[in-house]
Amino acid sequence: MTSPAGADPVLLVRIPLRSSTGAAGTEGGANLLQDALWAHARPPHALEHVRVRPQPRGMHVALFVRAADPAAAAHQAYGLLALALAAGAARGHRPGPPACA
Repeated sequence: MTSPAGADPVLLVRIPLRSSTGAAGTEGGANLLQDALWAHARPPHALEHVRVRPQPRGMHVALFVRAADPAAAAHQAYGLLALALAAGAARGHRPGPPACA
């Protein structure tokens, strides 16, 4: 059973992105990925907020999505990130497993 629109809680999903070369992430790269995530978000992703930060060996993606449970939130967030990466955002980075809080 699904909840009425807007009734689901907002859950945080964290996804690490690792550079295939081991290079540090950059503020510019993080900003571009953040913009790409917003550009590819659709209603089923239920995206409320996104933040991407550079890390020593890649980037850290934090997505706040409305979802019925942590598994659904991770699925929605990972799907959105996959769309942005397929479009060429964060080229040379691989996502790690999502963690939901």
